[in-house]
Amino acid sequence: MASAQLPQASYLKHAFKDQHNLVVLFGAACFSLAFASPLPLLVSAGGELLWLLLGSRLPPFRAWVDRQLCIQYLARAETAIEGALRELSERDANRYRALNRNATHLVAIAHERLPAAQRELAQSGLLELRRTFLDYLFLGQRVAALVDATPGAELERQSAQLQEAYRSERELTVRMTIRKALSSLTRRISQQNALASVSRNLDLRLEMLEQALPYLKSRLADPSFELLAPEIDGALAEIGAAEALELAVDEIFQHSPASNAQ
Repeated sequence: MASAQLPQASYLKHAFKDQHNLVVLFGAACFSLAFASPLPLLVSAGGELLWLLLGSRLPPFRAWVDRQLCIQYLARAETAIEGALRELSERDANRYRALNRNATHLVAIAHERLPAAQRELAQSGLLELRRTFLDYLFLGQRVAALVDATPGAELERQSAQLQEAYRSERELTVRMTIRKALSSLTRRISQQNALASVSRNLDLRLEMLEQALPYLKSRLADPSFELLAPEIDGALAEIGAAEALELAVDEIFQHSPASNAQ
């Protein structure tokens, strides 16, 4: 989800492909054919060049193109999100839908309260917030799949038994076997403890994202408040992207320390 980018606008291309522009060119071509004269087409071509040179640089036209691209981008993002929801558990999908309803309500309030430019920025920011929430939900599924079903207390009990057996055993070959088993179990316990820490961090960040929407709604209640987008960006910066926790999960299984048996 995070890889989607808002496309760069080519204002000259959009000026040429504008439907009004194409209608004028087509009409001029028809007049030239009807009167067997190239004059209408030449006049239209001159106007076309003037439009391409000047029209594509006009701020209102560029603002209109930017709005159209933003609408298309948001529509594609929503389609991608709907597809992603099918890969989540029903519980997580419903949790996302609840957050999405709050975000939609916030957009509706912003539509009544904020200038158009700020509304568009806020809508893009809320899309990023929802995608970040989805990223954490998917990471949560990954972590849940990696968590050992064996209770931690049971693993600790097994470790204590192996340590006791290692201390009491005198046969070298058996001691080496016990040592390897203890080392493997110690690594397993370390991994599970680290996963539990990541899971707690993940749950905290999901809750922070959920709580951000009521907070932003309360900010909009202030009549003088207009800069919603920076508030959203600040909340996302404080919470952070899911990539950092994903890397932490990878490192758990790459660099898990194994304690030596004593």
